[in-house]
Amino acid sequence: MSRSYSSILTIAAGMLAAGVMAASDAGAQTAYRPGAHSYRVDQSIDARQTVQGQTVETKASNVQLLSLSLALASEGLQFSLVMDSASTSVVGAPPAQQEQANSAMRELKGKGVTGTVTPQGKAVQLQASDSGASSAQMLNVARGFLPKLPAGGLKAGASWNDSVTSNFNNNGIDGRTTVVSTHAVAGDTTIAGQPAWHITQKGAVRMSGTGVSQGAEVSLNGTGTVSGDAYVSKDGVYLGGDQSLTQSMTINVPAMGLAIPLEQKVTTRIRRTTGS
Repeated sequence: MSRSYSSILTIAAGMLAAGVMAASDAGAQTAYRPGAHSYRVDQSIDARQTVQGQTVETKASNVQLLSLSLALASEGLQFSLVMDSASTSVVGAPPAQQEQANSAMRELKGKGVTGTVTPQGKAVQLQASDSGASSAQMLNVARGFLPKLPAGGLKAGASWNDSVTSNFNNNGIDGRTTVVSTHAVAGDTTIAGQPAWHITQKGAVRMSGTGVSQGAEVSLNGTGTVSGDAYVSKDGVYLGGDQSLTQSMTINVPAMGLAIPLEQKVTTRIRRTTGS
């Protein structure tokens, strides 16, 4: 049973990580340029939990391909984000647990979010393709996929703070994650031949949730840290970034008298693959 809880949170953290990095409140220029872009997201997740003195380690890797479209609208920009494909591999997991992870990723394929964002990338009105749990995850990712551009534009040496809260649901566990971050412009650079701003992120993470899993009431609480780098071209195109997220959590199962410590490290790499 304990191995299944690791799987549940591994999937949750994988989806969370993409949202956390994308939610960084940063930007280059004062507006995003309309266009269509494709991105590849690579994640690796290392989890370790201890139950009654026995330590279990799980390693997972995810690959997600996303399509983003921005178009001029009467107010702001028309926004569309679609999951073209998603796959995962869990090392050291039994076949049933691997299939659980694969099923969650298969449900993401084709899920999309449409709506309107400001020229600076802040969500105004977004709607998922349906009301399913996987679409709710996509909605969280979409709300923060574009780094938000500051009203005054970006300049060397600038720094700012933000707080981002997102919700998740996995296998009956409803949770909330809050990330409080400090961002700074480290300088300019060149990404794939394009002049770009390099923005750094350092922050603290809090995560909590409750629900019923496998017929038992479960709660979780945790803290962590996040650090990362994001890149936005000087003509207003999001180019991707890198992030490292570490978390220490406790999963409580009162009916079994269990308090399971779980440590996770999630590394994420986002890169723009094509675009106009």
